[in-house]
Formats: sequence, structure tokens, C-alpha cells
Amino acid sequence: MTAWQPRKDWLNEAVASALDQRGCKVELVLVDDGSEPPVAELVERVRDPRLRVLRVPHGGLYPARNAGIEAARGDYLRFIDADDVIDLDSTARLLELVDGQDDVVAYGTTLRCDSSLRPRGEISSSLQGRVETDCLLSRFTVRHMSMLFPRRAIELGGQYDVSFTTSGDWDFVLRVLEHAEVRGAPIVATYYRSHDGQMSANIERCEEGMERVVRRYFERHPEQRNSRLERRAFAAAQLKAARSYRSRGRRRQALQRLWSAALLDPRSAARELGPGIARQAVRAFRPARTAAG
Repeated sequence: MTAWQPRKDWLNEAVASALDQRGCKVELVLVDDGSEPPVAELVERVRDPRLRVLRVPHGGLYPARNAGIEAARGDYLRFIDADDVIDLDSTARLLELVDGQDDVVAYGTTLRCDSSLRPRGEISSSLQGRVETDCLLSRFTVRHMSMLFPRRAIELGGQYDVSFTTSGDWDFVLRVLEHAEVRGAPIVATYYRSHDGQMSANIERCEEGMERVVRRYFERHPEQRNSRLERRAFAAAQLKAARSYRSRGRRRQALQRLWSAALLDPRSAARELGPGIARQAVRAFRPARTAAG
């Protein structure tokens, strides 16, 4: 768990949910990313021997996550944010799915909640096995905090890339899944608290991060450059951005991204958002592009 300037009540809910996991042995490495006051002063269960508070100079989310990975002593790692809550039986159930293997990532469902942890929807998947391509194409809809990672898979995939400001979780998961298969079950793993202070609230920054994740994948796999997969991957990132803009009422930006996706992969744009919307984007932007000629 990483924390920077956390709300005390949310932090203590998160800590309690991690330490009270049933059916398994856990340690909680709580990385204080240079908070003032120090996180140790906010934690009610600071004397629990399974809790280690590690204070590091403020450097951001991904360097703090890496500090936690390095400090953790377990063979399996799970990530939890300081404003979320994990189901009390979920880690034991994810361990059952892994079944002692070091090349299997287990996952469950994330319940998307409001700031009071009232459920508002599910983030889940039914995919099993090797899902690297599905993850690249944004079809593996699982949040990292609802996954259990073998340490060996993280060692092969690499720690968090600290040069990312957003989308670093997707980059991390994608690299790990290049070395492991997944096993999932329809169990609630995490209660994800949505609020305005989250990194994902900035669409422009997230869009830049998503495109960079895709570029980095093809840098690792140059044999797949200039392929249909590359076009589909960039189109999927554009479609994801289009949905985000549309959900916030920014219609023109949504249509711009849809236009870009349709140029890269017309079938995906038509299939995922509907041919009528795809045609609307083409009509809206073809004249302007032609005039700019």
C-alpha cells in the first residue's frame, strides 16, 4: 500500500481490510510517500507486528510502489490503495487459484463504488490463460488491485516504470502478463473508491499514458510493428479515450478520437461503438481534413 497525504478514515479502513484477511498469512508494507504529517501518526494499528511502515522521500506513486515491492518478503504480492478496501476472504481465494505456481496471476472482480463505498458497478472479466494480447487491446478488464502477482512474474516483467505519470498500472500488468497466464473467478476482490482526487480524473494525461503503453509494447516486440495488431492497439487506445471524453460531455474530443480509431481500424470502431456513431465521426471530420488537404 502506498499513501501520500491520505484521509485518515479511508487509510485506516484500507489498512484494516489488508491486515484482517482471513485464511492466509499476510504482511502489509505501507509506503509513506513523504506525507506530512507522517502516515505512521495516522494509522491506528501501527503496533500490529504484520504492519511495516516504510517512509520514503516524496517521489510519486510508482517509485513508492517499487519501494514496497523491494521491501515485501512474500512470494505473492497484492497492491491496495490507501482509499480502497479489499474483501476479507479475497486474498485466500486468489491464492487458491494460483495453487502455488509462479507463472499464474489470479484475479477477481472490482466493485466500483462512490466515495462512501456504495457499489455503483462492476469491473470484471471472464478471460483465462494467456491474455497478453487482450490486455494490450484493453479487453482484459481487470484492475491491478484485484490481482495477485507471483514475485517471479514481477521479476520477469519488471517493476513499475517510474517515467510514467499515468497508465503505469496498465504498463506494469501488461509486462507481467507477457510472462504469466491468468486464472480468474467471479469473486469480489476489491471495493474501489471513486473520487475527484484520483489520477484517472485527468483525461488528457491518461490519454498520453495509454498511447505510451502501446508504443512501449511494440518497442519490446519489434517483430509485430506495422502489423494489424499494432493498428488495432492504437485504435483501442483512441476508443478508450473517446469513451472517457463522451462520458464527460466533451463531444468534439470524443468524435476526434473516434475518427482516429476509425482510420486505424474501421471494423473495431464500428463494432465497439456502433456503425452509426462511426459514420457520424467520418461526416463530422472528413470535410475539415479535406479542406486542410
